[in-house]
Amino acid sequence: MTAEFTLSPERPAEFIPELRLVADGVSRSFGPRKVIRSLSLEVASGEVLAVRGANGSGKSTLLRLLAGLLRPTGGETWVEVRGRRVSREQRWAMAALAAPAIQPYLHLTLAENLRFLGAARGGAPDAGSVADLCRLVGLSDRRDEPVASFSSGMLQRVRLALAVAARPPVLLLDEPSQCLDGEGRALVAKIVEAQRSAGVCVIATNDDSDAAFADRSFVLEGSADA
Repeated sequence: MTAEFTLSPERPAEFIPELRLVADGVSRSFGPRKVIRSLSLEVASGEVLAVRGANGSGKSTLLRLLAGLLRPTGGETWVEVRGRRVSREQRWAMAALAAPAIQPYLHLTLAENLRFLGAARGGAPDAGSVADLCRLVGLSDRRDEPVASFSSGMLQRVRLALAVAARPPVLLLDEPSQCLDGEGRALVAKIVEAQRSAGVCVIATNDDSDAAFADRSFVLEGSADA
């Protein structure tokens, strides 16, 4: 059975009106170094939150905690729908993260990366869906080339494409405009605005233009070495 992918802001996923992404008293250490200390926040359906802070303050770590990719040293993070927490497995299916540290498979083409991701998430996107997403991120003419040949800005577009492919209810963007030109920044704005109709969005950034997309900001104090 082919999975249905809704790939563009013009074709939003079903809105989840009572979704909450929550961190409650969260701490995270790496050995003796405390990166996150007793942090609490909440993001609700239709909301965009910017996470700001100095280099090393834990922005990327926080996004990985919210995605469920890291376990907190203390406290909890969770996703709930209509007042009920979803399972860890459901949370992984509901959340997507685009981050500089995440690399597509460089030996595969953009189309192959999208098909592989679709299969990993439980269904293979059809050719039309792949074409729609390549068009969304402005890479239609490069869809059949290995992404190893892509520039840094093009690779950032690929990360964004992979993150929004299944229109996840929880979208986490780490420095989304990194390496992007003006058209690429407009793409980020389009993706973030579309996410309001799909669930929640958290942006980790020190870029004022990225932060301007958000309804409010949460500032992480200090640095990882503090």
